[in-house]
Amino acid sequence: MLDPAILRPSGAILGTQLGLAAEIESEAVPVTGLDPTILDLLVRLDLSPDRQARATHLCSELNLSAAHMSRTIDRAESDGLIERRTDPTDRRARIVTLTPAGDDVLGRFAPALHGVLRRVVHDVLTPQEIDVLVGLLERIRSACDASTVQPAHHEESSHA
Repeated sequence: MLDPAILRPSGAILGTQLGLAAEIESEAVPVTGLDPTILDLLVRLDLSPDRQARATHLCSELNLSAAHMSRTIDRAESDGLIERRTDPTDRRARIVTLTPAGDDVLGRFAPALHGVLRRVVHDVLTPQEIDVLVGLLERIRSACDASTVQPAHHEESSHA
């Protein structure tokens, strides 16, 4: 039998993630006209060192299968939002970088995303509560990362 006390934290985390994703998808994503997974890719690149990353790193960051990541990169590249370059440290590997068109999309997306996050997070919690929340979630994430059982990569988007 399932123990509700044990499930309560994961239910709260999952419910919050789904609710936040729904808010972002209904309010921020439409200003771009793009698929949420492509926006996730652009956001991850924007937050990466030098605004570039290997596709394998992006798979891990976005929790996508290699096939889904490849299709997402292909679509973003065909839309002119990113480009692939040969990694100078490993000629077999490819580096994904933002283009000026990708920057333009982020320029439209960021204000809408920030508006959602202000309304549902920053207007609800104090800065100190946000610090505590982030610290607690990072501890949980670290415990998951340290686990011998790694989550399977799936085809769903994590929504910026």
